[in-house]
Amino acid sequence: MSMSNSRIEHHHFGLGKNHQELAQYLEGHINRIANGRIRDLHVDYSDERIVLQGRSRTYHAKQLAHQAVLDLTDGHPLLANQIVVL
Repeated sequence: MSMSNSRIEHHHFGLGKNHQELAQYLEGHINRIANGRIRDLHVDYSDERIVLQGRSRTYHAKQLAHQAVLDLTDGHPLLANQIVVL
């Protein structure tokens, strides 16, 4: 993804979306960035925190998921990455 596309996605991330829509958007973004390497991915999004859940074979994929969310949310202060590496 080019830098300009990343900025566009970030700019439009939260506009006019409810928490469920934002969670689904984050799931799709994580799947694109991590190339589907997070199995059973679920994102729980609220004003207070974002929780990532799922399973991965590598810590690298877990890290990609974490960074994908940070990039879109300007480093959300309460991001809990509960992805299990098996």
